[in-house]
Amino acid sequence: MSESKIEKEQKLILDAKKYMVQRWEPRPYHKPLVMVKGDGAYFWDMKGKRYLDLVAQLFNVHAGLNNREIIEAAKKQLDDLAYASPNYYTEPTIQLAKRLVEIAPGKNYGKVFFGNSGTEANEAAIKMAQMFRQAPKLIGFWDAYHGSTLASVSIGGAARNRTIPGLTLFEEYKHVPSPYCYRCVFKQTYPECDLACAEFIRYTIEKEGAKTVAAFLAEPICSWAGQIVPPKEYWPRVRKILDEKEVLLIFDEVMTGFCQTGKMFAPEHWNIEPDIETFAKGISSGYIPLGATLVNNKLADYFDEKGFAHSFTYSGHSAACAAGLACVEYYIKNNLADNAAKVGKYVLDELEGMQERTQIIGDIRSLGLFIGMELVANTETKEMILAKDLDKEKKKDPESNPVLWINEKMKEKGVIIGASPGTGIIRMMPMVAITKEQMGEGLKVLEETIEEAKKKFNLPKK
Repeated sequence: MSESKIEKEQKLILDAKKYMVQRWEPRPYHKPLVMVKGDGAYFWDMKGKRYLDLVAQLFNVHAGLNNREIIEAAKKQLDDLAYASPNYYTEPTIQLAKRLVEIAPGKNYGKVFFGNSGTEANEAAIKMAQMFRQAPKLIGFWDAYHGSTLASVSIGGAARNRTIPGLTLFEEYKHVPSPYCYRCVFKQTYPECDLACAEFIRYTIEKEGAKTVAAFLAEPICSWAGQIVPPKEYWPRVRKILDEKEVLLIFDEVMTGFCQTGKMFAPEHWNIEPDIETFAKGISSGYIPLGATLVNNKLADYFDEKGFAHSFTYSGHSAACAAGLACVEYYIKNNLADNAAKVGKYVLDELEGMQERTQIIGDIRSLGLFIGMELVANTETKEMILAKDLDKEKKKDPESNPVLWINEKMKEKGVIIGASPGTGIIRMMPMVAITKEQMGEGLKVLEETIEEAKKKFNLPKK
């Protein structure tokens, strides 16, 4: 490893800290790296070190890095037409809209609005629901994430994002618990609970007044809360409740869409049709920013008549849509939903064996390659892996926080996972084209690192 590369990387990191606004809260213990190239499920830093990426960057590079089909589609469009105002149509924008309607999770979808991100897709969905229903309120999950603008933070229930000093949230947005069976807030056990969490949505709508509620907005699998895969009856029950109350269902499929759960779209698992679907991340595999809001025919007809007072300079960007269309065709041609289902089943089997051997994995929650596992100090009592008296700053320190320590140690070993430092949850959402062999490589490092963490932090507790 040449000294010049190390020096160059260190200088770039110092410049980044000096000139770039840092995302989210300060991260004093974070060890940044400069990424220079990628291929498939792997990427390399400036020093030449290779990493196996089990979170597909930010859960978005579904087709893997350096996918030539997507790159060439975007390059061709840039050569033909780099940009067109949203006042004009372009061929790839029209083609992608048509393709999304064709492959949508149901037959009642009509039209698409394009933005540039998942946040923008959710903002458009919120406005559409309020305008269509002529109602101000939305309901979402506590501990959810739907973006970082004011409306999306307000409907997202993540405490970290809602308690920022000086931030003014929209108080008309209400929240209910997610179907977190492992730590049920109602202190009940599935299936004897009769889905109390779903029925609480009915209760909330009735107390707020159904005519004032525009929509229930949720991820089909609530990721921020810890990869919460609901019981199979949950979403059909919620859909029925919302229909009875004439409240819209919006699915934020920014993370679950495009093969990640073992289906092209998550609603296919439960045979339901949301009124609105939002997409980003996997729609273009991160190659060019793109978001989309898909609406059913009733909403499409409404906005054809009334108009939708909403737009962006880069709505339906032709190169982004060309990349998106190439992504969709790549997923379909290579049966990547099936691959995600098969590799996901392999991972689940492996994690269940790891759970038995390590004795600190309390719960495993997965659907396809949307994978989470919750580490605990004691599997019988479900005691949190973080000490109760651990202060806010210590939670950020890998030397005090076992989950962060595992996360950092695995990065040192060349494997990237996701960690929720305040919860004990490890997340893996790799590219949907990943192989069993690649996942096996990562899981071997994960178990080895968990065993090291057990010794360091004296786990499990008896």
